[in-house]
Amino acid sequence: MRALFSIIIIIAISIIIHNISGQNETGDLHDLIPKWLITKSPLEQYNAGISANIVVCQGNLQLVIKTRDNSPACIKPETANMLLERGWAKNTTTTISGFLEQNYRNATYRNGTVIDSHDIYVKLHHIVEGTHLIHVQILFSNGTQYKTDSIPVTNIQPDGYYMYHVDTKSNNYTSQGFRANIGYNNYSATIYIPSVNESDDIFGVKEIYPTKKDGPQWYMNSIDPLNDTMFYTGPDSNASCNDPATCMQLYKNPTNDSWHAKRIDVPENEGVRLVVNSPPNTLWLNTEMTGYYRLQNSTHYPQEFTHVTRSGSPHVSICQGYSYYSSITFDGNAEVQKSLYHAGDKLSYSETFATTGVTTPLNDRWIGMKTMTYNIKNNTAVKFEIWIDDQDDNNWHKVFEQIDSGWPVPGDPAKYGCKNITTGDSMNNEDIISWGGTEQQFRADNAEFDFKKLSIREIIPPIS
Repeated sequence: MRALFSIIIIIAISIIIHNISGQNETGDLHDLIPKWLITKSPLEQYNAGISANIVVCQGNLQLVIKTRDNSPACIKPETANMLLERGWAKNTTTTISGFLEQNYRNATYRNGTVIDSHDIYVKLHHIVEGTHLIHVQILFSNGTQYKTDSIPVTNIQPDGYYMYHVDTKSNNYTSQGFRANIGYNNYSATIYIPSVNESDDIFGVKEIYPTKKDGPQWYMNSIDPLNDTMFYTGPDSNASCNDPATCMQLYKNPTNDSWHAKRIDVPENEGVRLVVNSPPNTLWLNTEMTGYYRLQNSTHYPQEFTHVTRSGSPHVSICQGYSYYSSITFDGNAEVQKSLYHAGDKLSYSETFATTGVTTPLNDRWIGMKTMTYNIKNNTAVKFEIWIDDQDDNNWHKVFEQIDSGWPVPGDPAKYGCKNITTGDSMNNEDIISWGGTEQQFRADNAEFDFKKLSIREIIPPIS
């Protein structure tokens, strides 16, 4: 672990005014918060950068603010009055609120320098006559004051919004967390700014999570992908393949480092398979998979670009057919699904969990895709994240996350004698795949596309 001493932090703060009212005609900040974030617990939302007074409660729970530390809590309505009367909680106020933009983070390492960029949406709900300034206080995570600022109310958009941009820099590969206290007329909102810890891989692509020391890694051979003992294609590939039933077309594009793959007009669930075996004596477990893709043609539209993780060898035996599938569909949705075995039917697959409209259709443009798969809760659940580089400019945005705590499949894996690899017991239809796989795949069904910068890294996942 890198040393934390001799850190020099420079904060550059500027105000950037955007007219975002067109995005949010209701005037409600909730409309701008990503769907995946509002499903989190109150404290997780708060620590991710949502001010306490706009945290979203699930079901019929009521939002209150804890008197002790001004953090949010979601409680049953029938207990709210009692806790308010006892002083344990206080009602929320909506004079000022804000949240940290979750889909924008830009950390770059150059000679040990980390640059973290964040945008904070701030909403002033009521302008008080005679109060002309919004006060901003930037604090280190330990509470030490770094900087104060005063923002004229005249900078606010007519709908009450403005955007506050914060850049943080350090010189020791170490990103620190901060918090912003934004106050107006004796009311304030606290917005946490979590630390960012990113570096670049050998292709210059940003890494979201750090690589595990001595963990397995794989990077495509951009000169000749097939000249790689860990890599193979399914089916076999060559530059002149003209029978997609028996082979796939694969050749290097003459003007850049990307490669062209084609396998179309085959059955619906067949196509290009770019398979990466795990290194000898190890397995792919907690991984960050990265790839860049440019879709040119597809049949059975819409299909998807899929990263397959923790996979066995499904064509060797039925019980080796366990896998997770994280995808961006060609029409712009994010999806994840699980299979526990491979018997040639749909009974081995869980339902598909999806978020629609995370990007625009993928036709004829480059898009970067990262998928993270890692164990949480002492290996009793598996978490998935999907990030995209929508403009092919190395700025990554998280668009999806989901947790498998026991997604059922309709079929019965024990019928085929399948075992849970971790416990050795008969596999049941709600097992999670908490163990590592011998291969991972980059795949696209019935598609013709270009690809580049494929990689897999074993990561140190965030603490969950």
